[in-house]
Amino acid sequence: MDMTELRRQHDEISHTAHRLALATADHANPRSVGAIRWQLARQLMGHLALEDRILYPALQRADDAHTRTTAATLQAETGALAESFSSYMTAWNDDRVAREWADFCIATQAVIRALTERVDRENRTLYPLADRIDNSAPPIARAG
Repeated sequence: MDMTELRRQHDEISHTAHRLALATADHANPRSVGAIRWQLARQLMGHLALEDRILYPALQRADDAHTRTTAATLQAETGALAESFSSYMTAWNDDRVAREWADFCIATQAVIRALTERVDRENRTLYPLADRIDNSAPPIARAG
């Protein structure tokens, strides 16, 4: 399985998350972050959909039990991350962000930390397993 597109998306998500982290690093001086947040949301949701459609089904068909178990565990965790991120996006509308900037910064840093840990874990654990299962499969097409 050619993992190039999923890895590219991880890099994109990490870059946008870093931009959001920098924008929310100063808890005392509110900044306009709506565009960055929505960019991250689009990137993350598109990425998770591609993983659900292509990556996880392929891993769950793997001959190796360790690969199947690891994929199932990480897929379940991904659902929780997606739900948590969705709740974060819903809870923090632009008006609330402006009113409660310091709290928003704290919530944002927690979301970014969880997202960063997840990307790192997939890069270290899941993607190497995917690389091994079928190097002859066609590349994953870029979404969008």
